[in-house]
Amino acid sequence: MRALNQFLPLYLSCTLLLMGNGLLFIIIPMSMRLDGQDTDAIGLVMSLYFVGMLLGSLYGRHLISRVGHIRIFAACASVATMCALLHSIWSVPLVWGVLRVLIGFTNATFFMTMETWLSESSTSENRATVFGSYQFVTYFGLALGQLMLNFAEPQDPILYIYVAMLFCLCMIPVLMSRSGGPRINEPEAMPLKTLYRTSPLGVVGIMISGICLGAFYNMSSVYGADVGMDKNQIATFMSATMVGGFLLQFPIGKLADTFDRRTVLVITLLMACLAAMILPIMANQGEMLITIVCAVILSGALACVYPIALADAFDRLKPTEMVAASGKLILAYAAGGAIGPYTASLVMKQVGAEALFGYLIVASLVLVAFVMYRMSIRSAVPDALQEAFVVQGMTPMATELDPRTEYNSLDETGIAAETVLLLAEENPDDVVEIAVSVALNQPDEAVNIAQATAYNYPDCAETLAIALADELPHDKLDIITSVAGSAPQSGAALARYMCDLIKQQKLEPQASFKALSRLTSKLLDEAPLQAAEIAAIVSQEIADDMPELVAEIAVLAAEAAPDQRVEVAAAIIQEVPEASVEVAAGVAETIAASPDDELHSFLAGEGDEDYVGEGAELAIAVALEAPDQALLDIATVVAEALPEDAAQVAESMAQADPQQASDIVDSISEAVPEMADDVMYAVASSLPEQAEELLQDVLLDAESNESATHEVEPRQ
Repeated sequence: MRALNQFLPLYLSCTLLLMGNGLLFIIIPMSMRLDGQDTDAIGLVMSLYFVGMLLGSLYGRHLISRVGHIRIFAACASVATMCALLHSIWSVPLVWGVLRVLIGFTNATFFMTMETWLSESSTSENRATVFGSYQFVTYFGLALGQLMLNFAEPQDPILYIYVAMLFCLCMIPVLMSRSGGPRINEPEAMPLKTLYRTSPLGVVGIMISGICLGAFYNMSSVYGADVGMDKNQIATFMSATMVGGFLLQFPIGKLADTFDRRTVLVITLLMACLAAMILPIMANQGEMLITIVCAVILSGALACVYPIALADAFDRLKPTEMVAASGKLILAYAAGGAIGPYTASLVMKQVGAEALFGYLIVASLVLVAFVMYRMSIRSAVPDALQEAFVVQGMTPMATELDPRTEYNSLDETGIAAETVLLLAEENPDDVVEIAVSVALNQPDEAVNIAQATAYNYPDCAETLAIALADELPHDKLDIITSVAGSAPQSGAALARYMCDLIKQQKLEPQASFKALSRLTSKLLDEAPLQAAEIAAIVSQEIADDMPELVAEIAVLAAEAAPDQRVEVAAAIIQEVPEASVEVAAGVAETIAASPDDELHSFLAGEGDEDYVGEGAELAIAVALEAPDQALLDIATVVAEALPEDAAQVAESMAQADPQQASDIVDSISEAVPEMADDVMYAVASSLPEQAEELLQDVLLDAESNESATHEVEPRQ
């Protein structure tokens, strides 16, 4: 507890700041409603806050690094105070919209300053406690601020003066602090496309979280005013939602750490839908207590969407990638927050105040459908590899403070690696030479040096790995894989280098086989996003010397990147067409072994005529790259491995080569006899001009089989 005393000034500043924001969040929409403003105008003004927040997330860090955290904190507090006072002078929606943008920008910078300060000052021993205390303070401040609505009428200018006073007071603890403040570092950016490929649920879930929370927290007071709640009831109602948003994260977080996060998320969203259905009914009946309970459940459930989606993203990222990824996730949340209040207000204007909860139900069900779709095509992360669920506050910018993002370069990389990074700051063009020189002096630290240097200088990763591997041959494997993990974009180039190493060693075929399998497996584990490219390069390089390994490489890549299995097969066959049958068979067996495929077929295929199973997708992709003479064998091995997709496989391959349609039907029907009728129907339906011929062939085969049976019987 003593260790936390140093953070009390920041916690106090945060409490005062959030009290001012909590009061401002509730009096703006209520004042606009009492002034007779349209619902959509209120929604637009409230949405603009998140536009400012988005801008602050993009540029706030740069301002802090240039000006200093104390100066920027004071400047933002001054701007926020001015904005609060201007609300009391001009009640014009356009002016208020501009002021909301400014408030959003200053808040983003406020929180970024405090959170980086807390992160820099905390240690690995107290980091989780500091983070948890900060999240409690966030919700406590917002809830307390919204209760201050009881001090005066919503339109009374005195409330804006209270807000301005709170913004001024929040500066004092920071300005009186003896701390020199944190160092502000610019994290490496992660492309949104890359992040989406890694965790689609993380990106979509967080964006919809922003939509729902933005709509609920900003438009609930308007709903309360429209259904006849007095100011005391609205203040209590809104304050209770903040409490619910904090408290429900603990039990739901426990469940998310115990069971599949996606299942927990679906249940949580359905619970939110149920609460959203009951709440307006109880409110119309005047059952205020039940209404508040429903609001607590609804708020708590919606508040859990962000941390569960964030946990899913972190489960699939390396610790060194988390901060960079969080920046893009914050933008997704802010974009959702900007969309939510305005679109909800449009619905409320057309349908009525109760439509707010219908809006939340629809948004929640959209996310439920997306989660179930992702569950059908991707397995859950094993429990052992999951990051812990962490309670999140109303300021999703605490990325560096999040205990899961802790990555202390000195602790992780060692003094030798830190020395390389310090020297490279002065001579960045010589980073490879510096790294090699230090590694030769301290060979035990070579892997750490390679990892840290590649992470900080990804453009030099390939050159670095090759240089270090050549100088330290005993550590080649660890160096190559560590560099690939720190700079995944180098994975393909390192795969080619790895193949060259195996060839140069001139090992016995069996030894080469094992060595390359081991190397490829580790490389794919470190750079799964490049699985298709790595597998294609390795397959091309070894096709002449070790053709029997090509199919195994395909299987390794498909297992490392299950969402890229079809792309892996197509990429390999494009480079090594002579291995098309073996590759198709191996990848098809990998698909068949996936525990989610049966669920995938049921959820995505039931009642959907346009559904294409993964087996058919594989057959189609392979057909485009494989030689024509291999199509029949490919169709057969894929259908045999994935019998539930046999009809679609037959249809796809027959369309690719209509001349072989009859042979495809015969071969697949023989391999998967229980699907013979479906295979025949699928091919005949897709090729109606050949339907009669196909039917005749089937009848001839049947007659031939019957005749053969009769010939055999007398001998018995």
